[in-house]
Amino acid sequence: MTARPGGGAVKAGPGVATAKRAQADSRGAGPGAADPGGAATAGLLAELDELTGRWRLGAAGGLDPAGLTAEQALRLAMRLSTRLGTDVRVPDVLAGGSLPELVGRAATGAPGGSAGVPVPLSHGQQRFLLDETLAPGQDDNHVVLAYLLSGPLDPEALAAAYGDLVARHPILRTVHYWDGERGPLQRVLPPDRERSPLTGPLPAPTADRPTTSGPAARRPVARRPADVAAELCAGWWDQPFDLEGRPPLRARLARLGPDSWLLCLSMHHIVFDGRSELILLKDLGTAYAARAAGQEPGWPAVPGYHHYAQWEHDLVERWADRDLPFWRELLDAHPLPPLLPAPPLADQAKRHEHEIVLDARTVGELSAAVRTRGAVPLASVLYGTARALGRVFGADRLNLATIASGRFESVFNPVIGCFVNPVVLPFDAVRDGRPEERVEETARLTLRALRHARTPYDRLVRSLRPGAGRLPLYEVMVALQAPLEAGSFGGTDVAVEPVRVRAPRASAPLIVEVEPQPEGGWAVAARWREDVVDERAGREVVSELANLLTGLRAR
Repeated sequence: MTARPGGGAVKAGPGVATAKRAQADSRGAGPGAADPGGAATAGLLAELDELTGRWRLGAAGGLDPAGLTAEQALRLAMRLSTRLGTDVRVPDVLAGGSLPELVGRAATGAPGGSAGVPVPLSHGQQRFLLDETLAPGQDDNHVVLAYLLSGPLDPEALAAAYGDLVARHPILRTVHYWDGERGPLQRVLPPDRERSPLTGPLPAPTADRPTTSGPAARRPVARRPADVAAELCAGWWDQPFDLEGRPPLRARLARLGPDSWLLCLSMHHIVFDGRSELILLKDLGTAYAARAAGQEPGWPAVPGYHHYAQWEHDLVERWADRDLPFWRELLDAHPLPPLLPAPPLADQAKRHEHEIVLDARTVGELSAAVRTRGAVPLASVLYGTARALGRVFGADRLNLATIASGRFESVFNPVIGCFVNPVVLPFDAVRDGRPEERVEETARLTLRALRHARTPYDRLVRSLRPGAGRLPLYEVMVALQAPLEAGSFGGTDVAVEPVRVRAPRASAPLIVEVEPQPEGGWAVAARWREDVVDERAGREVVSELANLLTGLRAR
């Protein structure tokens, strides 16, 4: 349901039961309807034969697990999971036997996370749950997003589309908790549009009102969408999520004018990462277009994030056996001296930031120059940050962290969730050498590191920094964000434009980010705790980085 300003309600659209029946019909079989020797199995065999030509399937449906790559085994497990409405694990696939037998075991076995049975948290989620337990409500773990919607928006259709989005992605209706015997777990709740409603349409915060009457009255001042969004979302920063009691998701819609709206979303990082925002916008737009036309979205089923978490749980030790020798050789030489002062005991402090925007022409020339040397733009940002930190803080050796997307298998590309994993890179003699050559070195190092980025960061830390009192592997995070483009909302006459809402506080000492702009430029920014980095140093880091990037363009 969607609340009206006057206390009434707007129905969220056609019933969910119809959509569930249609989805079950499209899958061809439900959890209790498998027929290992019949049409459903034949349909699955045909799907899998089309999916890849490398399955070893005999006339009787025999499956040879030795003939499957890890990704093929995962795709088979995900395809069976979505078709049968249960959770098939990769070890089930690798156990071999005939495919009809596997279908039968999956259909008659215990339902998985999508049916409400707890599954383990991913390692990334475990870090966030621990953070939230020790220091609830940290702004760095809290995602607040806003979008300006312009045009003939139908708020009832948007409310229905929001419900469709939450039903499609189980992570948006998942609770996370500690179990005394089994450790950290997550449990998916059934879709309930009243439990996670899109509240609104609400009136936006009012602009300045006239203070006198008559001709001299001061007229209301038009306000920027970013200012209105900041005010609408301000209270969310001080409302920690109850991860055990409710899914960490909030949404509200505010009306700015006759054809202007702000959609604001708030969620915890335990269910969301940067790539997830692209998926959210695409799926929400698709659902809105369908609902505005009086239909239900006709999208195919996708895996849930809990499938990824279970898959990681099953395979993490295998990944560690392959990855940890690489990281020990790369990072475990000897601890580095601290780059920044140790943060005070406070969990977080006031956040400061500085930003320099490079125009589209500069970014285009920079990207072309970097690629001609066999590198990628991220390598220029990483080395530029290392060089800037070396100059500002007088360091010669330091470690930086960047982010691996974590979606190493394409089957998880359309899934919302927390996939990101920190990747730590060492830099020596950061103030020396020609920038072009150092960027090439950084590109090679980054590619090598990303090939070993499956092992979760906390597993890496336990291996390289056992015990307490050891220095952290890195102090500064660097991120080149994915671009968010303004455009049509789901192909309708409504336009959507991202509106950034900045966090008021920070727990991380220093983060360097490059955010692509809609017109093709880059916003080069640093965000820091005021009790760790002073204003002069923060601004100098941004200026040094921007100067290096601009210089690379011209060489």
